[in-house]
Amino acid sequence: MKLSVNGKFHEVDVEDDMPLLWVLRDELGITGPKYGCGIAQCGACTVHVDGVAVRSCQLAAGDVIGDVTTIEGLGTPSAIQPPLAAKPKQQPPPPKPTPRSTPAENAAYSLLKAASIARIA
Repeated sequence: MKLSVNGKFHEVDVEDDMPLLWVLRDELGITGPKYGCGIAQCGACTVHVDGVAVRSCQLAAGDVIGDVTTIEGLGTPSAIQPPLAAKPKQQPPPPKPTPRSTPAENAAYSLLKAASIARIA
């Protein structure tokens, strides 16, 4: 069976019903996807098949149609893929305090503020 994994074609001699996770780890030596729960709940075995996230512990190797991308195929620290590199350069400014809803509330707030300042002084 032929598989395209991380942009490279591999010929593997395995049963069609062998989970993709074991093909990746045992046959190809790709250890990024991990065995976690074995029932496709924890996400430790997640890979992308043609850009769609799938749990490789429950996907038979014979059912794979498309390119498989593992964590190793997402890039290196010096050449990160654009979605991973997209991060804000700085934090957005904090939100401005909301104004009081009525003039009476504004006046009451000002009086309370003045009273607390007078107590401190």
